[in-house]
Amino acid sequence: MDTKNLLTRVLDSEMLAYSIYSKLSSTETDTNLRKKLKKLHDLDTRHLKIWEGIRADMNLPEPSHVHALEVAALVFVRRLFGKGLTISIVNSIENRKISDLSKVFPYIPDKYRPDVINYLVEELYQERLLKRDGLEGGILANIRNVVFGMNDGLVEVLAAVAGFTGVLHNNLLIAIAGSIVGLSGTISMAVGAYLSSKSEMDVETDGLNRLELELQVAKERLMGDLKKHSENYRRLDKSLDELIYKLKSFKDPVYKVLERERNNPLMKFLKGSNRIYEKSSKVGNNPLKDAVYVGAFYIVGAIIPLLSFLVGIATGADPYLNLVVSVVLTVVAISIVSAVIALNSNENISKYISKSVGLSIAATALTFIVGYVASFYLHVAV
Repeated sequence: MDTKNLLTRVLDSEMLAYSIYSKLSSTETDTNLRKKLKKLHDLDTRHLKIWEGIRADMNLPEPSHVHALEVAALVFVRRLFGKGLTISIVNSIENRKISDLSKVFPYIPDKYRPDVINYLVEELYQERLLKRDGLEGGILANIRNVVFGMNDGLVEVLAAVAGFTGVLHNNLLIAIAGSIVGLSGTISMAVGAYLSSKSEMDVETDGLNRLELELQVAKERLMGDLKKHSENYRRLDKSLDELIYKLKSFKDPVYKVLERERNNPLMKFLKGSNRIYEKSSKVGNNPLKDAVYVGAFYIVGAIIPLLSFLVGIATGADPYLNLVVSVVLTVVAISIVSAVIALNSNENISKYISKSVGLSIAATALTFIVGYVASFYLHVAV
């Protein structure tokens, strides 16, 4: 993607964030969160003015994407799932925006550099402002394991029961076979999530240990250089407040970073703490918890395609009719899950839902055809 297109995408992400904060700040019932959202809305109002100037100077195309669907979907998520998942999605949008901006920052016109630096400080502040609310959101804040576990359960079990319907023609047998697939899938997904999370945790631990060593070396060199070359920064390791005061008096914009990051572990490290992270909290991964979340929500997803066949056992409904009902229920569930994934990934919601539903139906149709052909030609129908 070229620079102009990437800058346009950053502007589009900024417009999305502004629209989200504008809507949520007017509908939020949590008083504390509403105040934070209002503050973020005011920040993004200023940020949009900066980007409008950059867009005009660089002759960038004006984003044509209307964000009404994304905003409506996020309001729906807030009401249905609570604030934890909502804040996780908002933070993902902000992270994507910062990531894109880091790639194009060198190409921003010089006259906008001071504004963009201040803008970046405020963007980092936005992330920290909402981070605690996201962490306090409970089980649904663990978006990756919840959403993808449920999505896999939906797709895999629907495809399986479609194939079984073509062969077995019996609600009880289809439900039993589908349950076996769901159970084996749950175990497989949970074990996979555990091993993946454990490996990621080990890599992150090694990386943090390396980072600690590099920062210790960097700290020693930084302190030496600052004491050698500038009397103004001599007491960095003794008084952060004094440093902020001096920087502010010199009109050095770095003071804004220090003020807002005052409680960041890095500040304690610069003031003399031996480590940035305590050993008990170095990494955020919990392999067992990840395995439980993935497995539990895989089961939730697996139950939905089986519901109509379980009801069919009691009512004697035709298995093919139950398959149609199962497809409808699963498509609705996949659409909701896909909307959450799209929001979290900053993707176009309608396109992502269409792709997910289309692939799921294609897999379902293929397995049904295979089962039906086996039933017809191999005479294995039950």
